[in-house]
Amino acid sequence: MPNWKAMGSLSNKLLGYISTTLVRDSNYEIAVLLVKNYDKIKGMSIGEIADLCYVSQASISRFCRFLGFENFKEFKQCLAPDFSMANDYSRQFYAMLCSNEQLAISAYRDELVENIYTTISEENIEVMNEVVKCLHECSHAAYFSHHFLWDIGRFLQSKMMMMGKYVEQFLAYEAQLECASSLDENSFAIICTIGGSYMTRYADIWNKIKASSGKILVITQNLSSAELNNADYVLRCGISNRDDIGKYSALMTIDYLVMSYLKKYGKL
Repeated sequence: MPNWKAMGSLSNKLLGYISTTLVRDSNYEIAVLLVKNYDKIKGMSIGEIADLCYVSQASISRFCRFLGFENFKEFKQCLAPDFSMANDYSRQFYAMLCSNEQLAISAYRDELVENIYTTISEENIEVMNEVVKCLHECSHAAYFSHHFLWDIGRFLQSKMMMMGKYVEQFLAYEAQLECASSLDENSFAIICTIGGSYMTRYADIWNKIKASSGKILVITQNLSSAELNNADYVLRCGISNRDDIGKYSALMTIDYLVMSYLKKYGKL
């Protein structure tokens, strides 16, 4: 499983499994110990990880295959990317937070507010009516994303389900690729990608979505991406992702979509 197919850090995969499994077997115990020692396992051998988890090396190999990796080597490859707090917050913001917390939080708030205003801009309002109409009329709706944006997709799923519309969402690369392959001209695909990297990072999935001839909505901040030429609708989720504030405006955009659908097709 190459790194680009992991669709997020290994920690996300482990936490997702721990949080959703109903079976607390040896795989569950291994996953819990790996999460509790996540800051250490990057440089550990299979033998050291086996000792850490009080199991055999064969058990660790089976656990790697259970998670979808071909072997321990691929498991370790997914540990290689440096996913840390430094990916979310700049050194400048961290320094300000430590030296003048009130100033840091005020600046953070101002950028956040500006992002939120962008999600309810006239441009987005004009597009939204067509978006919810397309979502309502499609025979197959699917949401595609990665990392934190999975959680936003789950919010969309739960709200739309209560209004009688099922929106598919899958976390694993293979499942997203299969979902994209099943789309047709009556489908509606929603791609949520704050920086616009989804379409190039997961080109195989994106190509399947484009080939479906169905309608496509892209939610992003990156309006300069040439891939947007393939989208039927674009909703802008803010203008800045500095210090990871884009996640709030992405959620606001989805929430606005839900409210618009409720207004047109739902009821209280």
